[in-house]
Amino acid sequence: MMKSLLVGLDGSDDSHAVLELGLRWAMRFDALVVGLGIIDEPGIFTSGSSLLGGPHYWRTASPAHSLYGARRQVSESLEEFVRRCHKAGVECRTLEDVGSPFVQILMEAQRYDLILLGQQTHFDYGSLGEPDETLGKVLQESPRPVVAVPRTLGGGESIVVAYDGSLQSARALSAFEGSGLGQGREIHVVSVSNDKKEATRRADRAVEFLQLHSLNALPYPVGTDHQPPEVLLEILRLYDSGLLVMGAYGQPVLREFFLGSTTRTMLEKCPVPLLLSH
Repeated sequence: MMKSLLVGLDGSDDSHAVLELGLRWAMRFDALVVGLGIIDEPGIFTSGSSLLGGPHYWRTASPAHSLYGARRQVSESLEEFVRRCHKAGVECRTLEDVGSPFVQILMEAQRYDLILLGQQTHFDYGSLGEPDETLGKVLQESPRPVVAVPRTLGGGESIVVAYDGSLQSARALSAFEGSGLGQGREIHVVSVSNDKKEATRRADRAVEFLQLHSLNALPYPVGTDHQPPEVLLEILRLYDSGLLVMGAYGQPVLREFFLGSTTRTMLEKCPVPLLLSH
């Protein structure tokens, strides 16, 4: 059962929905929610100067000025986080870290049950409003499941589990069961393959696991040549789902290509939060 959530706050519009989902789940499970703000000091010093030729450099802003601005932004984000938590009656803590964002998230994640980040993250200094690579880096090395949250949250309550029999999908399934998120929800286990019988066998295994834990899970095998993201997006719309569970990336190299492609596509297009496990 979920007891704690680590919420990554990068000060962007994308992090508003991250906090909102964290508060919803914290109230549902009476869990501790921890807000993490990060001052990207390495990024500030790296982007503060650019090579013009030979030994000559120019500076866009002094590191001291940039650090001051970054600290102020993190402080404001954490203050708003505490205000929202108190209003919702949720137990909370704050963390203000200094360092490379994905490294700090991976380190702090060891303390908590789930990590919540935006599907688009903006932790890196100097990203100029463009998404950075923090989420992707965290997903590849995270010691805990990661929930990637879209900018807009819907109200659906059913859950879709994408299951292909891989180690990553099995880990995601187990993490999902342990979180308690499936309790009282209708769960559709989707397996996509060009062989319908194989898809059925995979889905049945996952359903049996969930049913042994008293969860309301139903198999949804799909025999098709269409790509998994296309199928999953359609099923999410069909059931007005509020969460997608799936494995992230994979091994060996060939499987990494296909799973990695599916992960990237779903992170770009998925309209609901994704619970991902590597």
